[in-house]
Amino acid sequence: MKVYLVQHGVSSPENEDPEKGLTGQAEIDVEKMARFVGQMGQQYEAVFHSEKKRARQTAQILGKHLKHVLGVHETDFLGPMDDVDIWLNRILCSDGDPVLVGHLPFLNKLASRLVAEDENKQIVSFQNGGMVCLEGNSDNENFSVKWAITPDMIS
Repeated sequence: MKVYLVQHGVSSPENEDPEKGLTGQAEIDVEKMARFVGQMGQQYEAVFHSEKKRARQTAQILGKHLKHVLGVHETDFLGPMDDVDIWLNRILCSDGDPVLVGHLPFLNKLASRLVAEDENKQIVSFQNGGMVCLEGNSDNENFSVKWAITPDMIS
């Protein structure tokens, strides 16, 4: 099993967009990354995102380029300060490979719990618009970082 964690693209300042949607450059960066990852040919369960505009926009761009069975869906418990236990259980009980579009520090804590069983350890550095792939072993109890891609890595 794999789980893909995506930090939303860079958001506009609140004085420009009260909902803090993606900047124009962030849309370009996320599109570039989504096209690149989409060419890998991986089949994803679905693209799940938080209720925040920047996460929804990032997920919609990903949804255009990734092969997914269940579509793009807003879901709960992907907010910045949400408890990771809900998604930890969902991931461990899943038959598919979900893409989660969310926020820091939530993504850091979830990755740390999956890999090191301690949400306070720093396992990976997320970047806006970047994707991290975590892969579980055969019993899906121990995960490791398989790869990470950031928009600035792609020409």
